[in-house]
Amino acid sequence: MQKFTLAITTIAFMTIGGTVSALANSCTTQAQECKTWASGQGAEAKTYAAACTREISACISRCKGGKKFFVGVFKGAGGGQQYPVDECK
Repeated sequence: MQKFTLAITTIAFMTIGGTVSALANSCTTQAQECKTWASGQGAEAKTYAAACTREISACISRCKGGKKFFVGVFKGAGGGQQYPVDECK
């Protein structure tokens, strides 16, 4: 039963995460989504929120160079995912 619950939770998280990132269309907006996620990360919340903030300027710089994505800040397995953006602000 635990494995089933974990599978359902994982699928729900991936669905919500995909929906949230689809709504964010700029580096700044995606960073706000990142900070919302970071706030739920317990003892690591401040560290993750700071990383979200730092990623804004990196995202804008990449975006202006044609690589339009925000890099997720999660340090664990599956971290560093790319979230597409369409505005370089």
